[in-house]
Amino acid sequence: MSFTLSELADKSGARLAGDGNTVIDKVAAVNSGESGSIIFVSNRKYARYLPDTKASAVIVTEDLLERCSTPALVANSPRLVFSRIALLLNPDPIIEPWISPDAVIADDATVDKTSRIEACAVIKSGARVGADTLISSGCVVENNVTIGNNCRLFANVTIGHDCTIGNNTILHSGAVIGADGFGFVWDDDAGNYMKVPQLGNVVIGNDVEVGANTAIDRGAIGDTIVEDGVKLDNLIQLGHNDHIGENTTISGFTGIAGSVKVGQKCVIGGGVGMADNIEIADNIIIAGRSTIGNDLSEPGMYASPIPAIEASKWFRIIRRIKNLDELAKRVKKLESEKK
Repeated sequence: MSFTLSELADKSGARLAGDGNTVIDKVAAVNSGESGSIIFVSNRKYARYLPDTKASAVIVTEDLLERCSTPALVANSPRLVFSRIALLLNPDPIIEPWISPDAVIADDATVDKTSRIEACAVIKSGARVGADTLISSGCVVENNVTIGNNCRLFANVTIGHDCTIGNNTILHSGAVIGADGFGFVWDDDAGNYMKVPQLGNVVIGNDVEVGANTAIDRGAIGDTIVEDGVKLDNLIQLGHNDHIGENTTISGFTGIAGSVKVGQKCVIGGGVGMADNIEIADNIIIAGRSTIGNDLSEPGMYASPIPAIEASKWFRIIRRIKNLDELAKRVKKLESEKK
């Protein structure tokens, strides 16, 4: 698929600078442009590639336009415009309706005639699959699951019983939606742990994307909720009864314990750990590797990790930390003596 630069300007919301008849049929990395391709530069340190690029066009901010040797699209957010153009040039494949003879579908399950069910997928009793939805090979859709329209379930996704998936949602390979939450209570009489029944479901909204091998546990009592527009990276754990607000993004390896409420439009970095039963307000940014053990009620950026330093310095700091309590007592004693 190809477009003229003028067409791309109209469709992406960017301003055209230069020959609008330039034909673009692909996107490229900033340092590997070729004829027919378009690149973007949003970070000034990559501006050095602009004068000699082999790309047919570039996407830049206004202040970098004078460095361009090719036609350009000008935008406040070149990356956003680049993404819009990449989607135009690389549209999602059209779902061809089909049910594989090797799929297993319960007699009372409902599958829209426009959807595609691939080999070895299993759709159990009472499940409903909406229009234009792909259920890839090896997926398991348990009893009474509802899946909306225009969804994509890639290979080996599992959705537990009674869970709900909204429209236009993507679940990448290996995602598990609706496994039991981690609920156990010690039984003194029996001398072991007793399982706490996990009686809730998972409700995922519209336009959500869930990365590969991410797990979202069902609620213990009440539901685990992922609101519209949430984007989850690979290898994330959401505990039972978590509530993730609209248009929040969470990067990989983050683990969120149970009954955590995260607000809208939050950005959570990779490897973050959150304790249970806390609330994160709207519009909060949490830096990667942070550990959150209490409520965050004011919008802003939060960070708790200590950056890596030379090992010998770190060991000295640890030794001093161990003496902080004794040091605090000595300071308190000295202050009282001054009085």
